[in-house]
Amino acid sequence: MRILKMRASFGKLHGELTLDEGFNCLCLPNEAGKSTWSAFLVAMLYGIDTSERAGAANQGLPAKERYKPWDGGAMEGAMELLWNGRHITIERTTKGRVPMGVFRAYETDSGASVPELTAENCGRTLCGVERSVFERTAFIRQLGLAVTGDAALEQRLNALVSTGEEGAKSYSELEKELRAVKNRLTGRAGRIPKLTERAQAVEKTLAELRAMQDEALTLTAQRDEAAKEAAHLEALQRRITRAQNAKKRVAYSEAAQKLQAQELLCNKLRETVEALPTEQELHNLRRELDAAESALQTARMEAAFYVSDVPKPAVPQCFEGMDAEAAREKVHDDVLEYQKLRAVKAAKALPLLLLAALLLLAGVGLCFVLLPLGLALSGIGAVLLCVLYVYITRRKTRARESAHKADLILSRYGVENCEELDALSSRYMETLQNYDAECAEAEAKKQALQKAVEDAAAQVDALVANAARFAPDCRTAADCREAIAAAQRAYEHLLGESRVLEGLRRQCDSMRFLLDETEDAAEDAEALTLDEAKISYEQRRAAEKCSDLTTRLAALRGAISAKGDPIVLEAESERLQEALAQAREQSDAVELALAALQKADEALRSRFAPQITAEAGAILSELTEGKYPRLLLAPDMRLSVREETGTVMRPAAAMSCGTADQMYLALRLAMCHKLLPDDAPLVLDDALVNFDDTRAAAALRVLREEAKNRQVILFTCRQFEEAI
Repeated sequence: MRILKMRASFGKLHGELTLDEGFNCLCLPNEAGKSTWSAFLVAMLYGIDTSERAGAANQGLPAKERYKPWDGGAMEGAMELLWNGRHITIERTTKGRVPMGVFRAYETDSGASVPELTAENCGRTLCGVERSVFERTAFIRQLGLAVTGDAALEQRLNALVSTGEEGAKSYSELEKELRAVKNRLTGRAGRIPKLTERAQAVEKTLAELRAMQDEALTLTAQRDEAAKEAAHLEALQRRITRAQNAKKRVAYSEAAQKLQAQELLCNKLRETVEALPTEQELHNLRRELDAAESALQTARMEAAFYVSDVPKPAVPQCFEGMDAEAAREKVHDDVLEYQKLRAVKAAKALPLLLLAALLLLAGVGLCFVLLPLGLALSGIGAVLLCVLYVYITRRKTRARESAHKADLILSRYGVENCEELDALSSRYMETLQNYDAECAEAEAKKQALQKAVEDAAAQVDALVANAARFAPDCRTAADCREAIAAAQRAYEHLLGESRVLEGLRRQCDSMRFLLDETEDAAEDAEALTLDEAKISYEQRRAAEKCSDLTTRLAALRGAISAKGDPIVLEAESERLQEALAQAREQSDAVELALAALQKADEALRSRFAPQITAEAGAILSELTEGKYPRLLLAPDMRLSVREETGTVMRPAAAMSCGTADQMYLALRLAMCHKLLPDDAPLVLDDALVNFDDTRAAAALRVLREEAKNRQVILFTCRQFEEAI
């Protein structure tokens, strides 16, 4: 088989890849899709394992999730290849929820279907091996060079040295089946543990059954003894009861006499209280009297401590000795006087002074022209000026005196203007009005308190008069309270004696009920000396013991019945022992078969292991240029190596990463030669990443030699020109 072209919508891939015959070295950078192309090739051959679940092996991401197309499309692909001289194409597409679940194989040129290839057998038919064998041989990944065990791989290896029938089961499958049989026999839930457990349970049941039968006999004897003791104690108890009944008759007679005397006393007391008010009325009267006295005391205290004098307000000095009306008139007169004095103003004679001055100046001027007229005008002007001066001076003096008198009026009141004087007068009037109102209110409250005292006293007198109906000697509140207390004591006395009477009645009824009317036993002094409590206690203990033994015996008999028939149990025990012996014989046979299978597997491995190790050793010698010519393969597919000149075999885990990869690469190539057809492709995904240049060159030579027979596809991120 040779792959020609691949077309993928798979993970990050969305394109085509064309391959050549022989050796294909595809050098691509990181994240270019090398590992995805490798996984796509295997998926096209063998499909997607939809049963894979997230786990440590796949880093929590199964293939169906890991390779979902990044562009959101459906997972699908196609592969063109040459197979048996035919140019065919295989396609896998997604339908529904199964990724790449639809398979189709057809001839590329004609489109004719290829029925030999199906979704299930495509990889096995084209590559000649199962998927697990292909992944452990021809599919080589950087992180998967080591080879792990697998049943299909064991079958292939066994076929190298056996008849070649691949249908034969592998050692691991046969071992698994034998161990399953052994587990069914000897496992925790196997046949032998179950039979052993059942046999032990039957033996335990038989032992318990025998012990319970012995215990039942013991309990029967103890029960009979307890019944005899209970009967003896019951006879003693009946004798004591008869003696006590005789004693009770005497006590009943005495109690009946006391009851009769108590009835007479209660009747007398009842006649006494019939003339009194009821207890509720007495209680209400006492409560009302207490409330009335309390109200009277409170009213008297309030009246006694109430002060009706209202303090007189402070009177301004200017209003001393005046009542409100006189003060109002005085303020009114002073305001009018103040306004009148303030109305006196100084004369405004400036225009006349100017006129007189002009006449004087004009006369002086005319004296130079017309002396007589000038002197006349000058004289008139001078006289007028003197008159005006005197007039103005007097007016100013009068205005100043009036202002001084007005200021004296304001100073008497201590204010600066008439408005403040009006305000002072208003405040004084308001103060006097408030004082008069408070005096009137105090007098009204005093009268109200006196009225409350009189009303409370009248209420007390009314209650005392009410009490006089049943207590004629009641004159004061104290007498009323004493009469109420006496009446209540009479009721309490009647109540106490009635309770005594009721107690005597109940006592007589109880004694009459306890008397045995049919039995007229004589007094038995000896019976009365017996300790009834002790006998009753022993009788109860005996009855309880008898009842307990009876209950235990019944429960034990029920348990014996539930355990089953001893004969049936013994027969079942014998049958279980026989079945257990047979199962143990089968387990021994399985052990012998496992030992024989292990010896056969070791012999078989000793025959095919040299073939694989010889082939792998030759390849490893070429990869390491002769340093490690020999390789040893363990049954669990682990490898060990020894240097050409050394004597110690070292495991792959003790070697460097590069050498370990070369060891497993040699093993895989050897298994490819032995197990796979010559035309099965070899796929390597960065498998040479840990190789140095020298060994990488050697590996490339081996792979190119391998490519002469099969198609080799090497995905790598390294340039090997220098190494080649």
